[in-house]
Amino acid sequence: MADTNRNVIDNINNLNERKNFVCGVVEGFYGRPWTPEQRKDLFAKQQKWGMNCYLYAPKDDYKHRANWRELYTVEEAEHLTALITEARVHGVTFFYAISPGLDITYSSQKEVAALKRKLEQVAQLGCNAFAILFDDIDPEMSGADKEIFQSFAHAQVSVTNEVFTHLAQPKFMFCPTQYCSTRAVPNVQTSEYLNTIGQKLAPEIDIMWTGPKVISKILSVEHIREVTEVMRRPPVIWDNLHANDYDQARLFLGPYCGRSPDLIPLLRGVVTNPNCEYGPNFIAIHTLAQWSRSSSLTSCDNNDAVSADIRLETEGDDSSDDCPTGLSPNAYHPRRALRMALQDWLEEFNHNVSAYGTIQQPQIPTPVPILPSVNTCMSLTSTTLATPGLPQPNINILAEAVQDTTFNPTMNPIMNSLVSENKVLVDTGHEEADTASTVSQDASSTSGVEPMDCNPSPATSPPHNEDSMMIENGEVPKVESEEDKTTPVIETAQDELSVTAKTSLTLPLDSTQDNSDGLTVDDLHLLADLFYLPFEHGRQGITIMKEFNWLKINSHLVIDYKKDGEIKPEVQEWFDRAAKFDEMAKNVKRMANRLNKVKNRSLLYDIYPYIWDMNGVVCLLNSYVEWLALGQVSPLVGNYVHGNYTWFSKGWREVFMSGDQEPWIFRGGLTAEFQRLIPVDASNDLFVYKAPEVPTKHSYCIRPYLPEDKPKVYSLILRTSDDRRDGTALYSAHPDLPGDLIVGSYLDALEDETLKDVAVMVVEDEWGDIVAYSSIAGNAEDQTSRDSAFREKIKDKYPKVIREEGMMLTPCEELLISLSSEPQPPPKVLVTSHPAKMSLACLLSVTDESISKRLLTCMLASVRARDLCKFSGIFGGHCSVNVGEKNYLDLYSRHGFLEVTTQSTTLYLGRSF
Repeated sequence: MADTNRNVIDNINNLNERKNFVCGVVEGFYGRPWTPEQRKDLFAKQQKWGMNCYLYAPKDDYKHRANWRELYTVEEAEHLTALITEARVHGVTFFYAISPGLDITYSSQKEVAALKRKLEQVAQLGCNAFAILFDDIDPEMSGADKEIFQSFAHAQVSVTNEVFTHLAQPKFMFCPTQYCSTRAVPNVQTSEYLNTIGQKLAPEIDIMWTGPKVISKILSVEHIREVTEVMRRPPVIWDNLHANDYDQARLFLGPYCGRSPDLIPLLRGVVTNPNCEYGPNFIAIHTLAQWSRSSSLTSCDNNDAVSADIRLETEGDDSSDDCPTGLSPNAYHPRRALRMALQDWLEEFNHNVSAYGTIQQPQIPTPVPILPSVNTCMSLTSTTLATPGLPQPNINILAEAVQDTTFNPTMNPIMNSLVSENKVLVDTGHEEADTASTVSQDASSTSGVEPMDCNPSPATSPPHNEDSMMIENGEVPKVESEEDKTTPVIETAQDELSVTAKTSLTLPLDSTQDNSDGLTVDDLHLLADLFYLPFEHGRQGITIMKEFNWLKINSHLVIDYKKDGEIKPEVQEWFDRAAKFDEMAKNVKRMANRLNKVKNRSLLYDIYPYIWDMNGVVCLLNSYVEWLALGQVSPLVGNYVHGNYTWFSKGWREVFMSGDQEPWIFRGGLTAEFQRLIPVDASNDLFVYKAPEVPTKHSYCIRPYLPEDKPKVYSLILRTSDDRRDGTALYSAHPDLPGDLIVGSYLDALEDETLKDVAVMVVEDEWGDIVAYSSIAGNAEDQTSRDSAFREKIKDKYPKVIREEGMMLTPCEELLISLSSEPQPPPKVLVTSHPAKMSLACLLSVTDESISKRLLTCMLASVRARDLCKFSGIFGGHCSVNVGEKNYLDLYSRHGFLEVTTQSTTLYLGRSF
């Protein structure tokens, strides 16, 4: 009976604790803040899902951090009042946060007065909950502060307690400078800073904490108890699990996991700091709400529930997607939570929501510089010398790459997200205005409106840029009709939603048609699996990786398989799995196409750059598989392991999934993992391209050249053969001449099944036209001999032209003369350093250079897979252009070719791969 009574009392205490449990969202990331309308939508969702807290803390909103002393203008105050009121209507506590730590002098009464005055103004607008954040700042005090305060912690506590008392002790949160275990010096228990904060900070003030790391994979009961002991109070978890501002090649759509519900009684609350893009945060917030309402799976003395969550998410990629049998309806399981969130999210895509202007590109520029600014939610930490989507350091030197060194990052543009839902204040000193938007001076900028409090801001306040511009987004640019294929689309239409692989030979043909009724939950599940969590890839994403890796390693099985007169079982298995991979690639493309049709254009704009890039790289893998199906790969390719840092390399997966390293070490996410599977080590620049500014319906496929493509390839060469204009009229008498001279010998060589060092690939649009092609021969000297033999073969096809002194020749006549002469062999120095010979052409109407870059990537990978030039350890190729051919020179330069040497009027360009 005593045990029963104790259980009843515990349950009552737990219910009381949950009533006071803070659960919500912190808008605390770096980059473009959310709009007022998005915040109001958030409040409605929070009410629906039983969440009670929103923390306003956008790092780059200019009066939150950079210009924290400045009071709000009348217009800004009206918008802030509306947000506070809207939150109250929905039962959400609006916490106004301020970050003065960049330049505050703690010992200056004038500075403290400015802080009080700013928060007083917000209190007058109806706000009754506040937060002071001291994250991401230099821990060194000024000379004046050192004369007054015993330590950095004492200075922060003094100012915070004084402000807290001045505001009549409202709901209050405090973010320390040491906000996770890896920031604690020397550790949590012995940190003088944390112990001072715990002892001296007013006990009514809640302290925020991110866990063992900035982005913590697991929060354990033992860890929370340790932190609670030092802080003298349960922490509020600032959870960065879904934050992506440190690597905006990634998006996180996985469920809330790695935190057992057993933690709820031990915490003051949890607020999630999610993706920068508002729309994709549906899953992060929805699953956190489910977690907060769930019952514990185990007692608070046991952390098995946390371990179960992690084990299920990381080790179960080969098992069923179903939840364990017998799971209580009130228990939390990440997969069940994800499925419920996806079902609700599907409705969001069907809402009619407009989008203004162009798609916002990721906040952090690409490519990331050698020492990039890693605004990791609450961190300014150096990272590996890496670029998003590119190969990472050797796992053996990973420890050296993760040294936690602070540096001064390049500042993001400061923004004003309170003015209106479709205006952004951009500091032109940091970022140029977007040329795709309508730029105008705003007569009502903050410099021209008196603050509500007429007292001037302190002289030490950062100056406001009076020359700043207001960028107002206009309507969505009109995309050219799919039926209007005769007019080149250059200015408004970006020529790609996807680069898709069309299979041939024994592989099933690709279908570009989407015959479904619309987006499905299965589509969203695939989307979530491709953009899962910082330390985990979703099941379907891992399956794509595994299948491609198996096909690549075992591609030697299909070499000359037809010579035996029958397909062996292992060969049939290869083609069966290739067909399976093709279907997976189609699923990704189908999902991307369906997303492109949804009514909620705002949500589409948020996820479009990510799915566009993912769809492109998956289809690139599929194109490569199709090329492998030709059976021209080297028998040794199975022994070749691309690099030493792929998902399948020894130790790489384990380190990635362990959570021992911050996730910004593994830049680029699953997209980067896919890119690393392509054997083009030295061609990282080919993975750097900008997403389209508006969603488009155009699609292309990269595939190997087929004999029936010859007229279209020749037509493409004809249309791009003259630097000044379309060459069709110039060569009307002999339209095949440019094609014969440029690519004819390559196509002729493809008909010889004994030759394995020649490849030609094409890009085909949705109407079946060839818009780009690339050819490559592994040995330039052999190719020169083939060129000579091919010219001899076709010389009777064309009239003979003799150059006479003083005679003016047409471009066609010049080519006819060159036909009768021996092809010029490349210089020895060029062949030594860049032994392969290449060519590339693309219509000018194809303005999206990712198309030709992916084409070239597949071509270079084919050379690596054939093991060409491996005997000398050299993988490189060259191309040649006439000195005056500016278009071709620009094209090759954009694709990483650099000038190597010049011979007569021919310029030779080379690149490694």
